[in-house]
Amino acid sequence: MLQQQRIRAAEASISPSASSTAAVNERYGPFYFDQPVNHSDPSAGTFKHRYWVNTDWYENGGPVILYNAGEMDAISRSVYVTNSSMAQLAEQLNGIVIVMEHRCYGQSQLGTDYSVQYLRTLNTEQALEDMATIIREIKLPKLELPPAPETKWIVYGGSYSGNLAAWMRYRYPDIVFAAIPSSAPVQMKYNYYEYFYPIWKYGPKHCINAVEEVIRYIDHILFSPFSEPKHRLKEQFGVKDLAHDDDFADCMLHMTFSLFLYFVIKSSRSRQFTHH
Repeated sequence: MLQQQRIRAAEASISPSASSTAAVNERYGPFYFDQPVNHSDPSAGTFKHRYWVNTDWYENGGPVILYNAGEMDAISRSVYVTNSSMAQLAEQLNGIVIVMEHRCYGQSQLGTDYSVQYLRTLNTEQALEDMATIIREIKLPKLELPPAPETKWIVYGGSYSGNLAAWMRYRYPDIVFAAIPSSAPVQMKYNYYEYFYPIWKYGPKHCINAVEEVIRYIDHILFSPFSEPKHRLKEQFGVKDLAHDDDFADCMLHMTFSLFLYFVIKSSRSRQFTHH
C-alpha cells in the first residue's frame, strides 16, 4: 500500500483531479472520529478519521450501511450518502449510510507527511480494526443508535474496498450482519496478470494494438541502462520525482487502463444513442 500511496500522488499530478469541494450538502459532513493510530498500542494516540453520514431515512430498527472508500481521497465518494445504490437501499430499509475514508488517505492522516514514521500502520489489519471500532463506538450527530448486533450493520465495498467488506463479515460476524463486496479480489496473488486478459481478448483490436505499442516503447526505455531517457520520460508525464522505475510503470498502467475504459465506455454510449 505504500507503493500505492506514491502512485496515487503521481497520478494526481497528471490526471484530472476530483473537485476539492464535496458535491454533497454540508449537513452530511464531513465529521471526524477519534481513531486509534495503532489498535495494538493505545499509547500511540489517535488521529481524526473523516466520514460522511446520511440519517434522513432512519427509523428505529433500520440498518447502517458502511462503505470504506478505499485507496483514495474519499471526498469524491462523499456523494454516495445521497446518490448511490447504497443510498437507495438505505431509503428502502429506513436505514443510514456512512462513507468513511481509509486511513492515510485524503484528510484521514496520521501525521504531516508520507514518511515511514506515519505509514507504519497503513495495512489491512489496522483498516479492518478502524471499521470495527467505528461500528462499536461511533456517535452519530443528533441520533442515539442501538449498538450492534441490535442495529444491523451492512458493509459495502468494491475492489479493495470490497475485500474489506468481505473480510469484515468473515472476521466480525458478531457485529457485521451482512457484506456486499463487488469485484472483490479476496484471493491474493502476486503479479495478477490475468486481470487484463479479458481486455486483451475482447477489447477493440486497434486499441489493444496501440496499448501494446506504448508498453513496448516504455519497456524499451525502462530496461535500458541509461538514466537520461528515463528521466525525460518521467518528466514528460509530470512524475520526474518518482525514483523507482516499477512505480512509474505501475503509474502508466493505471493511466493507460483508465483511459482505455473511458474511451470504450464513451464509444459504447455513442453507439447506443445512435441506435436509439
